[in-house]
Amino acid sequence: MSFRCIAPGCERGGACTIERLTEKNENGYCVPPAQQARAFARLGHWEDMAGQLEQEQADIAAQLETLRQAGKEKSVRFRELFARKLTISTMLDLLRRSDGA
Repeated sequence: MSFRCIAPGCERGGACTIERLTEKNENGYCVPPAQQARAFARLGHWEDMAGQLEQEQADIAAQLETLRQAGKEKSVRFRELFARKLTISTMLDLLRRSDGA
């Protein structure tokens, strides 16, 4: 699903894939009052997603360890899980870098 950006002065000419709910200014970001409920809901969903990714990362690590102990490092399942772990790791790194902290 794709959204058109309605942010004033959007540098992408309205071609953003996610509708921007915040406005960047010299002090950081602000949310127009009319967008606050949607912005908080979206933030909550992003935080939920980050938590789910962290939990999945831990679950995968445990599964990989079980496969390692069974000597199945070369199995298709191990390789699939390892690829998924790398993908999630990249996603979490991007989320952490965009946190601004």
